[in-house]
Amino acid sequence: MILHCVSYVPLISWRRFACFAVAAFFLLVLPQPVLFAATASLSEVASNCVTVNEKFWRSCANPPEDMTSRTLFAYALALCEAKQRPERLDRLFELATEMQNRDPKSRDYGNFRWYRRDSAVLDYNAVDFCMRGGSLLWLKHREFFPEKARARLREILDLATIGCLKHKVAESYSNIAIMNAGDLILLGEALENAEAASEGYARLDRVFKYAQAAGFHEFDSPTYTGVDLDGLGMIEAFCQREAGRTQARALLELLWTDIAANWFAPAQRLAGAQSRTYDFLHGLGYLDVQLTLHGWLGGPLPRDIDAIYGAQSQWQPPARLQLITQKFPRLVRQTWGREPLQFRTHYLLPDITLSCSASSYGGRMDMPLTVDLPGDRQSVRCYFIADGRDDPYGQNKISAGPHQKAFHLNPLWVAAQREDVALGLAVFRGKDIPTNTVALESSFVLPMNADAFRIGDRLIHFVTNSPAREVVKPGDVVSLRKGAAALALRVPWSRGLHGSPANAALIYDGNHFGAVRLTVEHGKPGPADTNGKPSAGAAFWIRVGTGLSDDNQFKNWLDKFTNSRAEVEGQLDHLKIQVEGDAGPVGVDMLPAGETSVNLAPVPARVVLEVNGVDLGSQILGTQ
Repeated sequence: MILHCVSYVPLISWRRFACFAVAAFFLLVLPQPVLFAATASLSEVASNCVTVNEKFWRSCANPPEDMTSRTLFAYALALCEAKQRPERLDRLFELATEMQNRDPKSRDYGNFRWYRRDSAVLDYNAVDFCMRGGSLLWLKHREFFPEKARARLREILDLATIGCLKHKVAESYSNIAIMNAGDLILLGEALENAEAASEGYARLDRVFKYAQAAGFHEFDSPTYTGVDLDGLGMIEAFCQREAGRTQARALLELLWTDIAANWFAPAQRLAGAQSRTYDFLHGLGYLDVQLTLHGWLGGPLPRDIDAIYGAQSQWQPPARLQLITQKFPRLVRQTWGREPLQFRTHYLLPDITLSCSASSYGGRMDMPLTVDLPGDRQSVRCYFIADGRDDPYGQNKISAGPHQKAFHLNPLWVAAQREDVALGLAVFRGKDIPTNTVALESSFVLPMNADAFRIGDRLIHFVTNSPAREVVKPGDVVSLRKGAAALALRVPWSRGLHGSPANAALIYDGNHFGAVRLTVEHGKPGPADTNGKPSAGAAFWIRVGTGLSDDNQFKNWLDKFTNSRAEVEGQLDHLKIQVEGDAGPVGVDMLPAGETSVNLAPVPARVVLEVNGVDLGSQILGTQ
């Protein structure tokens, strides 16, 4: 049975009565989102997709090498939903046929090349992305097709069903697992293929049970959360079995509750630590399509052609979710996997948030330690990044299979957080350091447009287009103030590649993004640094504050952090760091076994999605 939460009871211990007054003030003066306003109709979205993608259609006469198979199906679906240009469909399906593997002896039989230029199927997810459109084309619109196009599409779909069945992914691969299950359900029911439909429902059930036990593995991704919502919305809207609709609705409610819990209205973004991002600086992505279609964000209709999938959903998030976004302080805790350290913490105050993931997602596109400040949606976030390519802002893409992505490094990462204090530790092992590494660095990126920067008591001024570098000595406190919010950072431990403490500096490198960074410089690796043993690392200790409206309040807050103790024991083979926090100690204890043996203070909890002490996730998914 699926249970739905009806109230959100704050259970955390709030230590200062002032927090209530500050929260109330900001609720009055800061712009709050108008959630779930009237959305555009499916036909409006479809017409917009057709208009915006007219250039794509023209390219079909002489297809470019970077044409994607998934766009062929999305554009075809947009035409059908808009009831426009049925004569174009056969050409679209002809091109899709050319990009489909028709060799029955191949392991990727029925799948598609992602790009037209690809010599073979290089990304096995292609069939899942394509069949979002393929399944709905047959389920909803086959009578709209000219006869030749209908026959061609039927052949494509029969083979693609085989491709979907052959493509088996772990439930932890959240967006593809949902997409694949939905494709099989809708293809199976549209084509009257009972085997495919039943397998799709079985795969959806496994996704649901994984979420009950461990939450969403691709947690709070500004891109893939939107893809998850697309897939679940299509299942809920069109599948025939009530059990499938019920599971899809519960997962939709869990995701939207997650969005509400982690939404930071003063920056109009999904805040906190994230699993996979393509936008390191701002934390924005495809999720914006869903947010716009549901009235969470204002603005024009989305230009992304995949909006045709987001507009299929008939399920609307409950308006009561707005209550969550208005709670300050707000402590969010959640699991994102079956392992004890696959755990995330996010503490939201009216004008600043602090968040960390206890371990790394491991996709080289994650953000395991973040601070969010007020500003427009394009303002720079604060985030940790492990860098070896002189790319601390995630702008320089490299080959990742058939795609180009701004991968960063993936060191051993552990972190702990207690409300407004977090401690993150990155340790680089030989396997984490590519042989082509330019220089190994651990950076915490900050927005240049802060009201004030300090190193200790010394004010630091940065001027656009004038690179500057300020040395940060061991024990120095780097602080940033913006309005009544502030954050302070210390590096209680660091190690260079050759055994000595690493140099650290507060750097503005002349970038045009408006970003400054506190960078720990581990050095340039040589052959001896890639032998598999831990060789370098850094710890970042962060505290955030709110309600610091005058200089005395800020100074008292900063002095308290400056005078707080950090205890460091051991070295890389057994490193223990513990720091002081108002609510209790925060610590990481990395034992010799490394990533398989870490103790944290506070200890991670097993909660699907907890807000102020209430596990809403378990209520929604029926495990309480």
